[in-house]
Amino acid sequence: MKKLVLTVAVALVMSAAAISCGSKAESGADMKAKIENCSNPDSLKVYVEQAKTYAQKLVAEGKVEEAKKYLAEVEPVVKEKAPALAGTFSAVTTALDKVESVAGDKAEAAKESASAAVDSAKTAASNAVDAVSAKAGEVKDAAAQKAGEVKDAAAQKAGEVKDAAAEKAQQAKDAVSDAAQQGADKVKDLFK
Repeated sequence: MKKLVLTVAVALVMSAAAISCGSKAESGADMKAKIENCSNPDSLKVYVEQAKTYAQKLVAEGKVEEAKKYLAEVEPVVKEKAPALAGTFSAVTTALDKVESVAGDKAEAAKESASAAVDSAKTAASNAVDAVSAKAGEVKDAAAQKAGEVKDAAAQKAGEVKDAAAEKAQQAKDAVSDAAQQGADKVKDLFK
């Protein structure tokens, strides 16, 4: 009966310690002090488990550097005080390594993707400049050709107008000359 009561009491103390310590995040120095000052192996297990849980929480939140710092403070004390529990942090350390590896891979992939996007944008811009230059050249050539055609047409029309004017002037001159001759003939006839 005594063993049963003692076991229940230890379980209650451990769960109370887990609840009270789990409700707030403790710094690495606080947890280190708790572990250093702990003499009860059951409480020591609870503290180590709390430290592990808190480090895992930091990793899950993406606070990798904070988790590393926390483990760097707590892990040496655990190895010294309870070497059998030191392996508890190996899962967290492995998770940290994986997170860093994945983060590094993602950063490299993002860098390569950004580089490819920049290269693609440069190529597209270069192609656009080339296309605009080609179109501008075509427009310039077409404008020059049209200007030449207009100039030729204007010169031809000017020539036609000049010829027509010269012909009309000649006809007018001939008409005036004929009229003058007829007038002179009539004046001669009158004096006869």
